[in-house]
Order: sequence, then structure tokens, then C-alpha cells
Amino acid sequence: MILGWSTLAVILIGLLHVIFMLGELFPWNRPLIMALVLKKWPRDLELSPEQNQFLSKIVRKTGAFNGIVAGGLFMTTRLGPRAFPFQVALLAGGIVAALFAAITLTRETIAQAFLGAIALFVVLWFRF
Repeated sequence: MILGWSTLAVILIGLLHVIFMLGELFPWNRPLIMALVLKKWPRDLELSPEQNQFLSKIVRKTGAFNGIVAGGLFMTTRLGPRAFPFQVALLAGGIVAALFAAITLTRETIAQAFLGAIALFVVLWFRF
């Protein structure tokens, strides 16, 4: 099977979501992504063990959502042309989430929005 450019773009963004999912889910006591973000945080946050556990649960929930998005993106690659609106919705949602994270959490997530925008452009370009 030969992959089209839009399918390849969707798969690559799906893999990116899998990477984020793994970083947000593991290790369980303090997810990797959470540790990296807190390390770059402008001020030192002194979290109690209970606060750290609560924040870890929130980050893991985000990881589960990234897994759902990845699964949805991968599923669309099997649907052919019918997948177009789902791909647009999933990619656009990822872009919005990454922009929100860049504004509220850490600027590095702007790269995620940029990659998602490239994938969305590819999907739109090769649709018409």
C-alpha cells in the first residue's frame, strides 16, 4: 500500500500524540512531561505530596486524551475520503489545545501547534 501525503501527515501527528501520551502517563508517581514542564517553570513550585499526586492525576488524564486523539487519527487512515472531516476536526482540535497550552503552560508547545498546522495544511491541500 502506497501512503499519500495526507495519510503520512496524519500518521506522524498520531505518533506524536502517542509520544505525548507515554510521557504524560509514565512514570506514575510524576509523569515525565510534568517533570519537564515544572523544571522550566519560571518560579519554583513547592508542591506537597498530595498536590503532586493531584497534579499527576491531571497530567495522566491529559495523556489518556492524547491516546484517544492518536487512536482517532490512526483510525481515519483506514476510512479513505470519508475520513476528511474527522481528520480536520482532530487536527484542528490539537492545534487549539497546543495554542492554549502555549499561552497558559509553556511556550514550547507552540511547536506542537506548528506541526499540527502543517499536517492540517497537507490534509487540506491534498483533499482538493
